[in-house]
Amino acid sequence: MGIVVTKALTMVLIILMGYILKRVGYLDKAYFPMLSRISLNITLPCVIITKFSEFTMDYAFLVFVLIGLGLNLLTVGIGFVAGARRGRDAHAFYMINLSGFNIGSFALPFAQTFLGADGVVATCLFDAGNSMMCTGGTYALASTVAAQGEKQTPAAFLKKLFSSIPLDTYLIMLILSILGLHLPAFITSFASTVGNANSFLAMLVIGVGLELHLNREQVRRVLKCLAFRYVFAAVLALTLYRLLPFSLEVRQAMALIAFAPLSLLCPVYTHRCGGDESLSSTLNSLSIVTSTVCMTVLLLLFNL
Repeated sequence: MGIVVTKALTMVLIILMGYILKRVGYLDKAYFPMLSRISLNITLPCVIITKFSEFTMDYAFLVFVLIGLGLNLLTVGIGFVAGARRGRDAHAFYMINLSGFNIGSFALPFAQTFLGADGVVATCLFDAGNSMMCTGGTYALASTVAAQGEKQTPAAFLKKLFSSIPLDTYLIMLILSILGLHLPAFITSFASTVGNANSFLAMLVIGVGLELHLNREQVRRVLKCLAFRYVFAAVLALTLYRLLPFSLEVRQAMALIAFAPLSLLCPVYTHRCGGDESLSSTLNSLSIVTSTVCMTVLLLLFNL
């Protein structure tokens, strides 16, 4: 259990470091778009390649891809309703910041530390469906809502969807895994080395974008988003744990995933849609702290 707490605190400290470096002038907030592009288009795809190269596909578990995709669509829909009549920017903000699960750099290390192979594979496959939305799909939907004076067509939507390098990487790797094909060893070795930087860089991006000077309205929006997120997580965890027809280990993995924090890409896509990335970064950071507590408590309950 000490390992879990140590890893969680490490991630929080990296966020704090990014924030401090910005406050002392070593890093400027103007670095946010550049750093986020490196994380989104280089290090994250390398993590995806590495993850899919490390396990053998179990076809019975493909249902978790659909669960990951379906839960994202559900929360995006709830965000769409929550943001209605609040203006285009707020509408897109809720769609992005009420959805998505940070699996690769947060929930997966929990699963790897405390669960066996089945739990890890189920987590990875959930993330495949999850990433179809949080690395491209959600942005495509939210940017359509946020667009002003832009003609929205199915072709334009698909272009936004498949212009996401992480999403394209996930789809390619999922197809290769289903077909039983493997990338050459030198590619996976390169991807592993580059991907090792992703957790650090992603957390640093959040710290650089973090702003703690919130007005009353912003505090209200953050608390509203967090309250929804974790009430929904509790209901989801109980439902998945009780109803899924899989082993105890797999059901424990799904319960942990339910309490995963918001996707690290939420501030990136909020910025792209012209929203308040500082507010999104603050919400994201607080979700990491909250998820650390919730997932640690859940692991303690599993081991009682």
